[in-house]
Amino acid sequence: MLSRSCRPAPIGFFRPTFRPLLHCNMDALAKATTVRFGKAVMRLVHSLDSTSPGAPRPPRGPRKPLKFGLNLSAFRSRDFRLYLFGNAFSLQAMWIQRITFAWLAWQMSGSAAFVGLVAFLGFAPTMLSGPVFGALIDRVPLLPAARTAQALLFALALLTAGLHAAGLLGQGTLAALALGYGVVMSAHHPVRMSLAPLLAPRGSISSVIATTSINFNLARSIGPALGGALIHAGGPGAALWVVAACLLPYQIVLRLLRPRERAPLDEAPGSLLHGLAQGLRYAWRDRFTRLILLLTGGFALLGRGMLEILPLVADGLFARGPTGLGTLTSVAGLGALAAAALVIALPAPLPGRVPRASLVSAGLGVALTLVVALSRNWPVTVAAVAALGGAGTVLGVSVQSALQQALADGYRGRVMSLWVMTGIGGSALGALLLGGLADALGLAWAAAIVLALAALPLSMARAR
Repeated sequence: MLSRSCRPAPIGFFRPTFRPLLHCNMDALAKATTVRFGKAVMRLVHSLDSTSPGAPRPPRGPRKPLKFGLNLSAFRSRDFRLYLFGNAFSLQAMWIQRITFAWLAWQMSGSAAFVGLVAFLGFAPTMLSGPVFGALIDRVPLLPAARTAQALLFALALLTAGLHAAGLLGQGTLAALALGYGVVMSAHHPVRMSLAPLLAPRGSISSVIATTSINFNLARSIGPALGGALIHAGGPGAALWVVAACLLPYQIVLRLLRPRERAPLDEAPGSLLHGLAQGLRYAWRDRFTRLILLLTGGFALLGRGMLEILPLVADGLFARGPTGLGTLTSVAGLGALAAAALVIALPAPLPGRVPRASLVSAGLGVALTLVVALSRNWPVTVAAVAALGGAGTVLGVSVQSALQQALADGYRGRVMSLWVMTGIGGSALGALLLGGLADALGLAWAAAIVLALAALPLSMARAR
């Protein structure tokens, strides 16, 4: 809280507004501003509802106790079990590659802005080409598309490791490779989102989403720690070669899968751009889908963006080096893993309604992001990052499960590519803004500014 001498006096018309700030403690002002914005955004998040604006709320009946029970119906499918096994290795490769690129960016430049730029380049293509690939995936056979994407990722991994071994990996080359990964991943995401639900009966979709989330977050908890250990023991080069090796098993598994046929969609055939326009129109006109996208984007900009600049937190604020970075990224994964295990035990979300768990998690995520930005105590920061990873997982799994259950197979590639675009694009933009603003103003002010921007999509969700 600001002291009395730090609070600006009432200001008349055209009276200079900066004079009262000259004698203020700017750190205290940044903290007070960030906390005030955070409280406002948390109130906004909890005011969101899936009912129409102005419509009377249905009367509440007696509160029913939650029924817990593991939903493992997806494991009855042989194809899904194979997919889960092969994808586990691919996910380890993704997380080791991500932490290695982040560390190389920090090691080469010592700049939070460049770390944010590399993260942005790895995610930005999803905002541009992701929806186009989503429309394409709804038209082409899934397995050949999945095999092509994995082969390209393997080629990029070999190229990156070879360039590093030859001493040719500089800042420009690293940025270009991050962009290359981003383009391929923008095609891989709609393939992955469309393929997994087709490997089990439609009634098991909620089990598929929750189980693949556990797989993802298990890799998220192990991969960064493994990447940090590899960097510490053998340097970034060792980590890059392991990335290439981890991409091989999934390519073998993709040759063995036999997904069920996609249900036909009642939609007039047309060009690729026409199909893309149809998907965009559907996503925006359907209020439930629009709410999901806006909520995902608001959280990604702030919470996910903070998780993408952990090198700045680990080494820039606490001087903990790659071990500290591995610790933060791993505890974020462990928190996410625990949250995914909780979600799989909860009842499936109601069709057509934004899950309450996602709204609670969004508000909690705002508070935890502020703790990470303002804390200068290492154990507190570690605990906040772990809880932030958990909050993001509860939000992501719950809204994805609700959205996947509501979608027809013929729209799945397009709409889920928009959902991934919103989440990853928001993370990329958040990382870029937080990194650049932190270099200029400090992390507290950066969080306050990005928090204000994150409130915009949440306000749109409430207003519409």
